[in-house]
Amino acid sequence: MHYSNPLKRLINASKYSLEGLYYALKNEQAFQYETIVFAAMILILCVIPLNFERKIFLTAMWLIVMAFELVNSAVEKTFDLIDKNFRPEIKAGKDMLSSAVFIMVGFNIFLWLALIIEAIIT
Repeated sequence: MHYSNPLKRLINASKYSLEGLYYALKNEQAFQYETIVFAAMILILCVIPLNFERKIFLTAMWLIVMAFELVNSAVEKTFDLIDKNFRPEIKAGKDMLSSAVFIMVGFNIFLWLALIIEAIIT
């Protein structure tokens, strides 16, 4: 579908993005958990002694985790359309997607620990 009106295109793209977020919040358990962690993280950031820039940085890094999870879920759904039977290639693809999220979560844990320890020491 081609839109000659850029504003209408922006509105529709935003609508589709929000529909995707709503679907993930309603149906994707990992994304639901990550959203709960995000909410808890925001509350924790309100009380821990980090400067504003570091709080924004930690928030942005967790939003990247959530974005990775959306990509993971979307591609896994596509894999399921290809073949619902076990295929080693599909399993490998799903495992690699999961690994990408895992690496980002691990990196976020490292960041939190490093910045909190630094704040305590200084």
